[in-house]
Amino acid sequence: MLTAIEINNFKSAEKLHLDFGRVNVFIGENGSGKSTILEAISFAAAAQSDRLDTEFLENRGIRVPSPKFMRSNFSADTVDEPIEIKVSMGTQGVSRVFTMSHSGETYDEWGVEITTRFKNKDQEKLTITQNFAIEKLREVIEQNLNPGESIVELKRLGTFEQLGKINSQAQKFESELSPLKGFVIYSPQNKQLRNLTEEGSIRPVGIHGEGLFKLLREIHTKQPDALADIEAGLSLIGWYQSMDLDSEPELPEDELFIQDQYLSAPFTQRSANEGFLYVLFYMALIVSKDTPKIFAIDNIDAALNPKLCAKITSYLVELAKKYDKQLFLTTQNPATLDGIDLFDEAQKLFVVSRKRRGQTTTSEFTADKMPKKDNGETIMLSEAMIRGYIGGIPKGF
Repeated sequence: MLTAIEINNFKSAEKLHLDFGRVNVFIGENGSGKSTILEAISFAAAAQSDRLDTEFLENRGIRVPSPKFMRSNFSADTVDEPIEIKVSMGTQGVSRVFTMSHSGETYDEWGVEITTRFKNKDQEKLTITQNFAIEKLREVIEQNLNPGESIVELKRLGTFEQLGKINSQAQKFESELSPLKGFVIYSPQNKQLRNLTEEGSIRPVGIHGEGLFKLLREIHTKQPDALADIEAGLSLIGWYQSMDLDSEPELPEDELFIQDQYLSAPFTQRSANEGFLYVLFYMALIVSKDTPKIFAIDNIDAALNPKLCAKITSYLVELAKKYDKQLFLTTQNPATLDGIDLFDEAQKLFVVSRKRRGQTTTSEFTADKMPKKDNGETIMLSEAMIRGYIGGIPKGF
């Protein structure tokens, strides 16, 4: 899992540090920088994949302005400075820093320098750059070999063994970092969810929900237990009875048949209400073995009734743990907060706002900050947000 991130000079995030859990929820006013935080993760993921071209970035959910506005633009001194994003994953004390720069020329792409930092058994800080092996070998030769001595002397000093151990640590971190490559910011759209034959530019599903039908077929065929979990989630929608994913000759491949318990005949996804399709998409993302291990959903509350939003969020948290997925969610609906449990350290709530000069800032709202009524009873998070106890809502209205 992604355990922490430091963001410097990226859009409105001039300087930020956040520590993450398995499920991370962001609230804040419109334009406060919630989506910018998700985009910073996606930008680092693209750098890890060595794909910083505009098409790749947009297909991962990043809004790509001119290079000038990809950087924080609060001071003339930082306009041409590189973007630096540091991610920490899995192993304690290990991090990777992506330093992205751009020439400013219209058709140039972003370049990246990658540095990996960790501590050895003696807690000594070590740094591995992209050319680490060559640089380290040159360094130890210069430090340990006297004129006339041979490479055999390096073996006697244990230099190659030391290099091997460091390289082994680097390879282990590389493995832990690999889930970051698949990071995507999903923003499902009604039109794409209804057209189940459309496929996105990334697999198995596009950022707007393209390819959902094929993914459901895969789950139905290869993950029957996971499909049962989807059915359990859909049962939270009062009218839902079942859906037909069996391949039958008389049924067209581009239709998903859904049974409303109050109706005598099934209807297709083209007639389904929008909220149902969003819920179906969210659960398919989590349970599928083919979707990213780490991903974000922007505006998780879209088209959902407040009470259903809370219930679905709670169920998604449960599924994320079961299927070992890490979620990053933004919301404007206070009811979403009632679906998370801040007494569980794996679930985190961040309040995003803007400083006086406009920079994005965040604060984690923890269980010990939860307000209480006069009788000592804890106030629900949705009510606390509406009353202004948490933050994340406009002032002066």
